Parts: sequence; structure tokens; C-alpha cells
Amino acid sequence: MIFNVPIEPLDMRYSIQWNKWFENEFAHNLLSFTTVTGETLTDKITTGSFLDVCGTNYYKASQLKWIAHWFHYNYVKDGDVFFFQDLWFPGIEMLAYMRDGLKKDIKIVGCLHDGSYDRNDFTYKMGMYKWAGQIENGWFKLIDKIFVATNFHKSELIESRIVDQNKIIVTGFPLYWEDLPQVEKENIIVFPHRLVEEKNPQIFDQLKMDLQKDFPDWQFIKTHELNLSKKDYYNLLNRSKIVVSFADQEYWGIGIQEALFAGCIPIIPNKLSYKEMYLDTLRFKSYQEAISKISSMIESEYQFTWFQNWAEENRITLKKKCEQAILNMLKEIHVT
Repeated sequence: MIFNVPIEPLDMRYSIQWNKWFENEFAHNLLSFTTVTGETLTDKITTGSFLDVCGTNYYKASQLKWIAHWFHYNYVKDGDVFFFQDLWFPGIEMLAYMRDGLKKDIKIVGCLHDGSYDRNDFTYKMGMYKWAGQIENGWFKLIDKIFVATNFHKSELIESRIVDQNKIIVTGFPLYWEDLPQVEKENIIVFPHRLVEEKNPQIFDQLKMDLQKDFPDWQFIKTHELNLSKKDYYNLLNRSKIVVSFADQEYWGIGIQEALFAGCIPIIPNKLSYKEMYLDTLRFKSYQEAISKISSMIESEYQFTWFQNWAEENRITLKKKCEQAILNMLKEIHVT
């Protein structure tokens, strides 16, 4: 049995999609599973960055309540697997407490997105690294398998925390994309990130100022200023031609992937996870190089077609990796 422990459902995050994709793969592979659904305090992020500070703890606490219930009534059996869609899970040590105290032979595995070892992460910026570092070391001791999206994340984790590197498996992360209906592309450049410090939205504002004077018929849109539904967000990506990032933090980067899969040409920094996920022709080493790449595309249909071809090549490769990610994880679950 797999006890599937999802992230709380938030429309503009990928958490709702992730739970559907994981459940579909478990079922497709004929695996028995139970989803540990929590209680929702809020579906908005009023305090926090990626997740709401109170909402996420409320949801996780209610999931732990059910897990304790199932341990108590002996629904949890030897050989079962607890799969966390986000391993940064305060209280996960309770699971190890019950596992060891009841002498249950179970596995604890899951996906690690980030942690207080990352100076650009919300947990670090709010000072949680002062106490979370040792807690993370403890978590990594009790967890059996840690799935990360990129080699970049794995290397950062090994350098920052006490963790058995053999537990860290680079699987990629899932993104199943159904091609959107064909629409006419418009002269739109999008910035798909949350409007937080580590994503540098102010550089996108500067980009708009520097380019719009020469290309006044182009729109520059920060998607998170529009409060869009997921459907409307995808429709905007589908109409856009170029997506830009200036991020200082990225272990995976779903926003750029979604835009790429919607037919946008990504222009991204030559650093972080981008270096292993995107062709070097799509990456820039400086702000001026970003300006140059975008300007050449706007001015020359020939150049634009070249960049489109590179983006399509990257799209095909990355799409295959995303669709293989959960299968990579499932193979590791059964490895001692």
C-alpha cells in the first residue's frame, strides 16, 4: 500500500495537478494507494510565499491525525510506503516515531522542493535556518528516499546538510501537458514567476522600459499581477511569444516549463537548474545579452524562427523527462 500524502490544493500552484497525476500513475501501475487528504484552512496565501504559513501547517497537522489513526488501528502494514509530495513537512518525525515505536517495516519517501539551506528560500529569509538546519538533518536521517528534480538541487543539498547522498535520487518532477488549442500568437512577453525578491520582478520592469520604447506594439505582462485562474493563465501563455526569467532561485522552475510547453520561447539565466534543463542558446549570461536575444527575435523573423526551433527541440526533450519523473520515483520505492 502507498499512503499518498499530497500538498494542500491551491489553484495557482501545481498541487491539485500533482495529486491527480500521482494518483493516475499509481492506478496505471496497478498499485494500491490511499490518499491522505487534509483539512483546508484557507485556499489563499495570505502570509507566506509558496504556501500559506498557517494554512500549510493546519493541512499537514490534519494529515498527521489520519496517519496516527491508521497506525493505531493497524491499517498500516509492513511493506507499506508513505509518499510525501513535499518532504519539507513539519511533523514528519511523528511518522518515524510511530514506525519505530510499533516496529513497522515501512518506507518514508517523497519529493524535496527546497529548504532552509537555500538562502533565497522563504524559510531562510524568515530566519528559520537558525533552528531548521538540525531538524532537516534529522528528517534526512529518517527518510529513506529523497527525490529531487535536478542535479543542481542534489549538489546544493549535499553541500549544505548532513545527508547520505545515496538517498538523494534525481528523478525530475512531473508535468503532464495537454497541448492547448492553436491560437494566433500575440506580441506578448510574460514573466511567470511569483512577485518575490528572489525572482527579481524589478528587472523585468527594467526590461519593459528598455524594449518598449523601440517596440511599442509589444506587451510585457507579469502574470501574477493579474490574479488569473489556472485556465486563464494557460490561455495567456498560449497567446504569448516569449517568456523571461531573472530568477536567483530555481531548483526546478515550473513557470518556465509551462510557458515553453504552451509554445513560448524561454529566455533564461545561465545558472541554477536552468543550465541542465535548457539549451545554451536560450540562456543569457548578462542582462545585456537578454536584451540582445529578445531584440534580435523581435526585429528578425529569421532569428525568431531559429529561436522557435531551439525552443521546440527543448520542449520535446523536457516533456519526455517530465512524463518519466513519477515512474522514476516508483522504481526507486522498491529498491532497498
